[in-house]
Amino acid sequence: MQLLIKNADIILPDGILRGSGLYIEDGAIGGIGGDLSPGPHCAVIDAAGACLMPGMIDIHSDQIEQVVEPRPGSVMDIAYAMQEQEKQLVNHGITTMFHSLSLWKITNAAGRRKAAREEGVMRKLAREIVNPDRARLITHLLHLRLDLTNLEIVPTLLDMLEEGYVSLLSFMDHTPGQGQYRDLEKTKASMKAYSPEASDAKIAERLAERMNAPKIPKETLIKISRLAKSKGAAVASHDDDSIHKLDFMKDVLHATISEFPVEPEFARHATRIGMTALGGAPNVLAGKSHSGNMSAAEGVLDGGITALCSDYYPPAMLQAVFLLHRKHGIPLHECVNLVTLAPARATGIDWRVGSIEEGREADLILVDASGEYPRLVTAICGGEVVSTLNYARKLYAERMGANAS
Repeated sequence: MQLLIKNADIILPDGILRGSGLYIEDGAIGGIGGDLSPGPHCAVIDAAGACLMPGMIDIHSDQIEQVVEPRPGSVMDIAYAMQEQEKQLVNHGITTMFHSLSLWKITNAAGRRKAAREEGVMRKLAREIVNPDRARLITHLLHLRLDLTNLEIVPTLLDMLEEGYVSLLSFMDHTPGQGQYRDLEKTKASMKAYSPEASDAKIAERLAERMNAPKIPKETLIKISRLAKSKGAAVASHDDDSIHKLDFMKDVLHATISEFPVEPEFARHATRIGMTALGGAPNVLAGKSHSGNMSAAEGVLDGGITALCSDYYPPAMLQAVFLLHRKHGIPLHECVNLVTLAPARATGIDWRVGSIEEGREADLILVDASGEYPRLVTAICGGEVVSTLNYARKLYAERMGANAS
């Protein structure tokens, strides 16, 4: 298929090419600029001044657990749930999704859905995410999050890594008293929210159990990390709360990503030692962390946070890009890089996607940024138009009519 997009503001890694064109052939970007000569059978999209940017790459989103089990105990058909979810994802502008599955220890999983606490459901979902026999609109990849107190899951995790369908592995420690849960009173309140029927004494008992739970030994973590790397998976740390932890994760476990560092100094240190410091787009929209940690927007402004993910709310990514640009004055191409090129580099897929360059796969989105909120116009995956929104066509018609008059 041949496709020409004209009259677009093309967001390149280092700037914006305004009112220009882009040519797609055989699923890849074949040319960029105003001097393009498409063939006679080439389809044409007039962007009418909309922004053309790479499709967004979300490397941390645990929404899939809610999609598969929208209410506790009600597990949907997994293949169908994924099919329906990707319709939403592509219309949020996400063309590559790393679905994040949490491998929780059962005693830590109160209130969690079955995909996080029942191995059978988790394994079935993991395999469906990377099922090569399914026709997909977007690219689906698997991100496994290992709870460091979950010693029992290690053999299963090693099997899944050996099978080669894990693209990202993160080590998370949600032990109360450190990391995201360093405030014990907030942790108690969170546990109570998940289990409102539990008495204060029971909550205190569970808290003590979690604080004293044994953790996966260092030697085993090294073994897991080495296997992940040998299979092409990126490795990440989670909720980093000390320089020592960051150095250990980087130097010993060879992590390239620091997910949600809890304070600005740790985000800056992660960046200094060559890691990608990941913040949450919902945090950008809210102006703060829901758990009392650092502001992602402030982290971007001071150079600590170098990439964004949806965390738990996929619509936030596109909005966060334009909010950072409009409210904080960050150049638009730098904001776009936070959700495209930076996560692609962090996970080793930047040779294929994440930027508008000749030869890259044509995963692209057209965005109308003329109103209060940016709105997706068209999504293109692998060179094929997979979504075009009706209100956008109407808007274009009105705009082109106004320009003609």
